Amino acid sequence: MKVFRLALIGAAIAATATTASAQRVEETRSGIPRVNLISANPIGILFEWYNGEYERALSSTVSLAAAASAYDIDNTDYQSVDGIVRYYPSGRALRGFSIGGSVGFINLDEEFECEGCDEDGSSATIGVRADYVWILGRDQRFAAAAGIGAKRLLNDNLGTEGVPIGRLSIGYAW
Repeated sequence: MKVFRLALIGAAIAATATTASAQRVEETRSGIPRVNLISANPIGILFEWYNGEYERALSSTVSLAAAASAYDIDNTDYQSVDGIVRYYPSGRALRGFSIGGSVGFINLDEEFECEGCDEDGSSATIGVRADYVWILGRDQRFAAAAGIGAKRLLNDNLGTEGVPIGRLSIGYAW
C-alpha cells in the first residue's frame, strides 16, 4: 500500500512539473533564457534627446518595463517616466512584435506662451504602443528595438491632449 501511494505521489509531481515547465520564458539558441533587457537611444544623444528602458519578461507572453525620457528642443523642456506592460502574441517575450499599455508622469516646460494654457506643468499619462525587438548575435545578447505609440495627458490645461511616442534603441539582453 505504501509503494502504491509513493508511486501515485511521484506521478502527480511529474505531471505537475511537466505542466509548469510549459510556462517558462523561451530559451535562446544557446539554451539560456533572456529575461532582462536594458536599452537606450545612442542617436538621440546627438540631439540632446535622452531615453532609456529596462524590461523584464514575466512569462513567455508578458513583460514589464520602466522607461525614462528627457529632451530640450524648440523651447520645450520635456521629462517623462513610464511603467509599461507589453504583450508578445508570438509567445517569445523580449523578441518580436509586442503591443502594450503604459501609465506614467510627464513634465512640460514651454518657454513660449499659448492661448488658454499654462506655460508649464505636469500631468499623469496613459498610453498605447507597438514595438518590435530583435535579439541578435552569436550569444544572443545584442538587442535592437523600434516602436511607435502615443500618450494621453490627463491634465488638459497644458495646451496639448497627447504626445507621440517613438522608440529606436539598442541594448543588452541577459
